[in-house]
Amino acid sequence: MNKYGLLAGLLKDYLQNSNDTLPVEIRKLSTEVLTNISSGNHCDGSRIEDWFDNQDVMQILHISTRTLQKLRSNGTLPCSRIGKKIYYHRRDIITILSTHYNSNNGNIK
Repeated sequence: MNKYGLLAGLLKDYLQNSNDTLPVEIRKLSTEVLTNISSGNHCDGSRIEDWFDNQDVMQILHISTRTLQKLRSNGTLPCSRIGKKIYYHRRDIITILSTHYNSNNGNIK
């Protein structure tokens, strides 16, 4: 076994079995995180259903790919990136609709 494998084994054993304060707190925190992930909750309390990808947002806002890119680039529409995929939160889409929607012609300002 190489030195990294040995170190990883020792660290894993310490974190799983020690009653020191740090490992106990790490175990509690990891249990909470895993519970939230398995129930579909995110760290901010939102659910997976509150997130939309590019295609969803373009359909909801009736905009093109380029317009969505502009909204993202100029900071009008915040986003989160996971790998190469971009996601938008429901509250940010609602904010855009409530502050930028022009009801006279049905377009985003």
